[in-house]
Amino acid sequence: MKLLKLLFSLLLLCLFACNLTSNKNADKSNGNVDTELEQQSKIDSSSIEITVERGAFHYDKFVLKDTLITFYPPKKSIGIGIDNSNYNQISEQVISTQTRNNLVKKILNDGFFKLKNFYASNTTCNSHLTVTVKFNNQLKKVISEDFDRECPELLKFIEQEVIKMHNKELKRILLPG
Repeated sequence: MKLLKLLFSLLLLCLFACNLTSNKNADKSNGNVDTELEQQSKIDSSSIEITVERGAFHYDKFVLKDTLITFYPPKKSIGIGIDNSNYNQISEQVISTQTRNNLVKKILNDGFFKLKNFYASNTTCNSHLTVTVKFNNQLKKVISEDFDRECPELLKFIEQEVIKMHNKELKRILLPG
């Protein structure tokens, strides 16, 4: 009888220990992105760099490095029948660390580093979108031949957010047709 009680106690102790280990692992995986981002922010936030390159009428680029977003216009002036002075000059915008961290957290949580490197399009009227993310010694470039069709939603989101944070109203101009 004593042996049975001892075995039962050991079994309960083992189950309790296994449950604690399982909870620790779950906590680690859930908070991994937050912890990594917080550690990265404390150590070297200058390693965060997000580049958005647009095609079609644009051929421009937005670069978010640390908390500075820089817009680089196309090499040739675009003449598309709209007031395009903002589209033809380099401009910069500083954002808060919290805003940057929220964007990076969303990008990591939504699996940017798991996306394919290239998304093809079956249409002829394409406007490419290329997003490059550098974070914590990881570098990934994802190219979509057409931002509107066959493009992952995460790429569209990154483009829209970076342009919105840049705050110069440099919206994407759609191709005719």
